[in-house]
Amino acid sequence: MKKWSGRREGFWKRETMSRWKKQLACAAAGLFLGILAQYSEGFDPVLKDGYILNRNPLGQEEETYLLEVRGLADSREPERLELILEAEQYTEKEAETAYEQIIGELPGYILGDNPSLEEVRLPLKLISELPEYGVDLSWRSGSPDLLGSDGQIHGEGVPEQGEQAVLFVRLTDGNWPREYEIPVRIKPPLMTPVQRAAKDLEEQIKEMEQDSRYESAFSLPQFQEGNRLSYDIPGGLPPILSLTALGLAGAFLITLKETADLKKQEERRRQQMLLDYSEVLSRLIIFLGAGMSIRSAWERIAVDYRRSVEHGVHQKRYIYEEMVLTESQLKSGVSESQAFYEFGSRCGLQPYMKLAALLEQSRKNGARSLRERLRLEMADAFEQRKHQARRLGEEAGTRLLIPLFLLLAVVMVMIAVPAWLAFG
Repeated sequence: MKKWSGRREGFWKRETMSRWKKQLACAAAGLFLGILAQYSEGFDPVLKDGYILNRNPLGQEEETYLLEVRGLADSREPERLELILEAEQYTEKEAETAYEQIIGELPGYILGDNPSLEEVRLPLKLISELPEYGVDLSWRSGSPDLLGSDGQIHGEGVPEQGEQAVLFVRLTDGNWPREYEIPVRIKPPLMTPVQRAAKDLEEQIKEMEQDSRYESAFSLPQFQEGNRLSYDIPGGLPPILSLTALGLAGAFLITLKETADLKKQEERRRQQMLLDYSEVLSRLIIFLGAGMSIRSAWERIAVDYRRSVEHGVHQKRYIYEEMVLTESQLKSGVSESQAFYEFGSRCGLQPYMKLAALLEQSRKNGARSLRERLRLEMADAFEQRKHQARRLGEEAGTRLLIPLFLLLAVVMVMIAVPAWLAFG
């Protein structure tokens, strides 16, 4: 019991220390970042010398500033003004110059894995913006049967020499839109040997399915170009995901089980100690009636319990383990007042706290009325024990109903199934 109590106290102490460390670390990080931001702001102020505010670069959003103005109409108090400062803008000539430069560089942005616009076999990467120029792009295909407006290639059936397609791109900086035409030659997609073999197999299966459509079953081809084929129907989660999920679920269930076991252990300890309370009082009354002091009676009970456990006469009991620990404290020099107080605290139950208080009171005021008080406490403890035993019996009877219902279900199945089969 001592180990259990110490382990629980140590666990909560570690959890508290860990929580405090995390909170202090968060507070320190916030303070450090605040100091760093305040320090860096002095090197790059928003308002430059000469009452100058810098606009955002091309293509960025407008900026809203909240200004405090002093000196209006000889007022000493500052007035607040809101200023919306738009980003830089192109003139018409600057926009056309930027568009011409973009059109020259555009193939490098949209080619993707294709070697050039004269040999397009894979999807194009049609971008929608160029932030470095502050320009947005929108696309339209002039040959949707060959090339989609999203850059996807429809090259099935295209001859090897390719077919010509046209892309239209609209460039705009928000003020000066222009549309340009980009010629593209679409060629059939390149296939690896595996892709070619898969395509041939697909065509072979389609032909076989058409030839055998009047048969009740369909046989897949077993060989292709001398290679034996095998088939599978994919479905469900991959093993790595399912097993990982199973492991995580197992870890979660283990945590729940340990928590439930700990609660059961605490409940079992509480019930056992309450059942043993009347016995402890009875033995104390007997030894005190024989003329022993409180300490002597306590030590005698602890010694008798330890011997009976060593000889296998009795199993370990929680309350007597606590009494043995208290006896060891008394022998090591701990005062009776502290030892009995710690005994009641470790037990954590109201009856034992009351017992510790009675022992401490009798030690201070004399043991004349102690036996009588213990007799009254024992009578009440016996009544509580009878109520507890009756409640435990009722709970046991309730738990026995579950297997009875299960047996009833089994019997009903044994009767109903043969009858159903006979009528069927």
